[in-house]
Amino acid sequence: GDEIPTKLSGSVDRIYSLDLHTSVIDRMVTLPHVQDLLNDLDIDPEDHRYLSELLDPDNGGTIPVVDVIDGLRRLRGDPRRSDVVSINMMVRSLQLLTSGLQLQVADIHDAVVGKRSG
Repeated sequence: GDEIPTKLSGSVDRIYSLDLHTSVIDRMVTLPHVQDLLNDLDIDPEDHRYLSELLDPDNGGTIPVVDVIDGLRRLRGDPRRSDVVSINMMVRSLQLLTSGLQLQVADIHDAVVGKRSG
């Protein structure tokens, strides 16, 4: 059966496979002791109520525990200039990819429309 491990190290794989529903996170951040823990981690209190949105970028409704841990780590402290530059560069890269996709879709559209009228 499912035995309860006596050491945390025996549960790592199980913990890493867990997903948290965003509704659970939304409820948790309203609890005073959770807010205290987030404050102790130097996570801006203004971000507490948006935590599930920040940690669930694909809006899938669930967040793997490892992503929660990584997201909380990234939210700690004040934003640095390097954070802003990094985001700016990622957005530029996405814009280039999107432009390329837009051209490909237009080419496909023209090819399909051309075949229908030909």
